[in-house]
Amino acid sequence: MTDDPKTHGGTTILVSQLLEYFKEEDKDFIFIQAIKYEGKFAFALNYLYIIFKLLQNIRKVDLVMVNVASNGAYFLSPLVLFISRLFNKKFIFRMFGGNFIDLYKKAKGLKRRLIEYVIKHADIMFFEPKYLVEHYSKTRENIHWFPNIRKKPTLIRENKPYQKKLIYLGQLRASKGLDEILEASKMLDKTYSIDMYGTLFDKKYDEDLLSQYPIINYKGQLRSEQVYETLAQYDILLLPSYMEGYPGVLIEAFGVGLPVVATNLPSIQEMVDEHNGILVDPKNATQLAEAIKTFK
Repeated sequence: MTDDPKTHGGTTILVSQLLEYFKEEDKDFIFIQAIKYEGKFAFALNYLYIIFKLLQNIRKVDLVMVNVASNGAYFLSPLVLFISRLFNKKFIFRMFGGNFIDLYKKAKGLKRRLIEYVIKHADIMFFEPKYLVEHYSKTRENIHWFPNIRKKPTLIRENKPYQKKLIYLGQLRASKGLDEILEASKMLDKTYSIDMYGTLFDKKYDEDLLSQYPIINYKGQLRSEQVYETLAQYDILLLPSYMEGYPGVLIEAFGVGLPVVATNLPSIQEMVDEHNGILVDPKNATQLAEAIKTFK
């Protein structure tokens, strides 16, 4: 919802979908953009902006909902929860991704106490994968499943011969397993091709670096209306991420009948089975290459 490529991705899409749903259902809402400012003082400016807009509007609403990923669970959510409690408003916490347990385990001192404050006092908590719902339902009530979704496509991949055409679609960043894709590409012969689409998030994955890998081709960014049509042109989607919730790109791939090779993460285990793909260990380029070679 800003022009900064680092704000583009699954979280932006999911929030946009939620706002569109509110509009379709004719629900009144006030949206506060959490990432409004960029640059050196962006962190402080964004927090001041959120506090100002929340205090300006909180008397107009019945409940307050935060939609966050990763660090938003540490600081933004407790802050909004505290202000909501001051004005006696209901508070809903929605966490994107599947790494909330890991965030809590890694948190120490103030960070851990802030997360515990949210877990204890949020009126409703929404999680993307089912395993998080099951985990937190053991200790408190009002934990609900809020999965990632996409609109059903109008096309399906053609039943054509296997051409060894592979696609990666997403932000070009290390945590998505880009290093493993690059390394695995060296274990595949030149009959394979791997096309990459997405924002150049990490500066090291520039076109100069990618050009050093013979079967890798960077194709730039796609508009949302191009995603299904593009996926349908390939044989396999690659997503060897280190952490994920329910990746939207997997849902989109399944929507057009495209199999995947993805990492064996708890949330992805809920989506991928022997009928639609292969799971490999994170940070294992050899397994990734071998999984690709099993497709005929």
